[in-house]
Amino acid sequence: MNIVETPWERTYKFILFVFGIPFFLVGIIIKILPLTINGIIWIVVGLGLLTKNIYNKRRLETLKREGLSCDGSIVRIHPAHMVKIGSYVTAKVECLCKTEKGDKSVRSGYYLLSPLDRREDLHVKIYFDRNNSENYTVELFRKETGF
Repeated sequence: MNIVETPWERTYKFILFVFGIPFFLVGIIIKILPLTINGIIWIVVGLGLLTKNIYNKRRLETLKREGLSCDGSIVRIHPAHMVKIGSYVTAKVECLCKTEKGDKSVRSGYYLLSPLDRREDLHVKIYFDRNNSENYTVELFRKETGF
């Protein structure tokens, strides 16, 4: 099984290296202030997305190490209709997990799903904080398909 990527993992590289740094350098070299400012804005946005990616990874690592885990079943996929990256669709996954207190419904953050992905092809692992069940994170996996 492969881990499904989040949009933050791909987008920050694209924004930094396609918009931010080139606009900034061209603005500095040609001495066009609006282009330099535009480059700075794109660099800040790219660094913000990088920070979000690092925060999510560290939170997942912490909850894996210190929290409780359970396998979940996917109930529904909620696509963000206007947000696409290449051929991938950005979507949230609503899943159900069985805990000691009963069934708990959780919703993940955004993931990049292929248009060919189905609920049956995805697997969910949910990590809860031991002290606060409202603090959780979801890890989404794509099952290997034999095409």
